[in-house]
Amino acid sequence: MATIQASSSNAAQALHSIRRTLGIAVFVGALASCGGGGASTDSSPTPAAAPASSPSSSPSGAAGTASAGCGSAAKLSTGEQTISSDGMQRTYWLELPTDYDRNKTYPVIIGLHWRGGSATEVRTWNGFFGLKPLYGNNAIFIAPQGLDAGWANSGGRDIRFMRNLISQVQQGICTDPQRVFATGFSFGGMMSNAIGCEMGDVVRAIAPLSGSLWSGCGTSTHRVAAIFDHAMDDNTVPYSAGEDARNTFVARNSCSATTVPIGTNGCVEYQGCSAGKPVVWCGHATGGHWPPSFAASETKAFFDRF
Repeated sequence: MATIQASSSNAAQALHSIRRTLGIAVFVGALASCGGGGASTDSSPTPAAAPASSPSSSPSGAAGTASAGCGSAAKLSTGEQTISSDGMQRTYWLELPTDYDRNKTYPVIIGLHWRGGSATEVRTWNGFFGLKPLYGNNAIFIAPQGLDAGWANSGGRDIRFMRNLISQVQQGICTDPQRVFATGFSFGGMMSNAIGCEMGDVVRAIAPLSGSLWSGCGTSTHRVAAIFDHAMDDNTVPYSAGEDARNTFVARNSCSATTVPIGTNGCVEYQGCSAGKPVVWCGHATGGHWPPSFAASETKAFFDRF
């Protein structure tokens, strides 16, 4: 179970604040009118490409391909980082293992905040959606800060930001370019989907929580593996919106309509998908607009397959 990195009182207040923010009735209307997405050019350094396929399993921190930052003294350290993207100064939180090894190829986990949330809340509230306690010192974590309360991705600006920060991290510290993953909740889940639609050349897999395609879904010949989580009684981002996102990746990855149960939490995996590009759906009856308690364990189990 994820460790809450604050007092019980502060955690309860944070939880109440997050739920209140996400329950605002205008949420859907605000997103629907944001005009998210849109392809555009980017002159920034190109991150190392993810593979077309990969082994079915790979333990966290195992040897893999090496980024440009491997073997040298780290150029980045744990803390807030700043980078120029689209003529703006954008920020993200970078968290290195306490025993960081410049010769170890670490997977990278990108955690994207919800509407009205922040990079600070992603890393402090429950440790990157519960993933940090599970990975411990075997992964590098990134929490980007969105613009205008979230991830509208207007004109593709947030996609370019993601490419820029991934490139900066790969050049500054030792990572495995074949194991870059993105997850996020609500608006962050939407941005995870946008990343999956357009960044399969540098991102291996995504795990949207209560997301949709409202941050855009640009065209790309590259594909990602994907695991989705959504509650049927979600009154903020409808279950049907999550299904639409899932169906997009099922089609892109050439999966059949046949599914088989996996794990112990009601998730199913689509069959016949392109090699190394599985699609998993974790739909559940209750829970509202909130990740279930099993989300972190299912996400990590999925990411660990690559």
